[in-house]
Amino acid sequence: MRARSRNEIAFIVLIAIIAAGVTALAFRFVPAAAGAGAPSTASGPAAAGPRDTVIVIGEGTQLATPDIAILNLGVQPKRPSVREALSAANAEMDKLLANVKAAGVADADIQTTSLGISQNTDCCPSRISGYTASNSVVVKIHHLSNVGAVIAAAADAAGDDIALNGVNLDLSDRATQLKGARESAMASASTKAKHWAALAGRHLGKVLSLSEAVSTGVPQGTPCFGQCGGGGGGAPIQAGQSSVVVDVTVVYELTD
Repeated sequence: MRARSRNEIAFIVLIAIIAAGVTALAFRFVPAAAGAGAPSTASGPAAAGPRDTVIVIGEGTQLATPDIAILNLGVQPKRPSVREALSAANAEMDKLLANVKAAGVADADIQTTSLGISQNTDCCPSRISGYTASNSVVVKIHHLSNVGAVIAAAADAAGDDIALNGVNLDLSDRATQLKGARESAMASASTKAKHWAALAGRHLGKVLSLSEAVSTGVPQGTPCFGQCGGGGGGAPIQAGQSSVVVDVTVVYELTD
């Protein structure tokens, strides 16, 4: 037993020595492989490291008074039958279009947006009580002072069946506002970048990349149904202020 134990111990020690040798060989082999590739790398041009940069966001805002209005006008007559509802909607829309054109709206500024018909039901027991036909158009008005007259003309045409589904105010010359907002945003970004460069004891270099995001804020209207100031009353409109906002993200190079 003792002789066998000695043999087993000797065999285990031998395996450990061989394993250690293989490990040492493998350990030595890795640097050798890296060293073999090193001359090839050194002979080529040096790889450029990442540039020192500063990233800033500049915001520019331009305010302007809206000068155009977009009206969503329509008719919604309720009648006992589908045919009667459709007939009433057609007649009322024809009159509405004639009235708004007479109020100064050009054909090119009127566009149909939707047509539809739906059932009207009563409850308990549930039964069909009639049908509502709808016909809507979008009307662009180039002078806000004319909005009230156009709404009144539409209401005169449709009476209680009138539907004013929204009034949106907008700018006819958004390009001018966008240009000003961009200039303001870029100036803001440059000021921030110069400040950061000074704090870091560096100088501001060239622009490496630039991106922008544009948003607008426009006053919104409120829908009304059969309560829009018919009979020549129109509706008062407050223009308020619209804004064009530009955010620019700029990456500048930092130099010594």
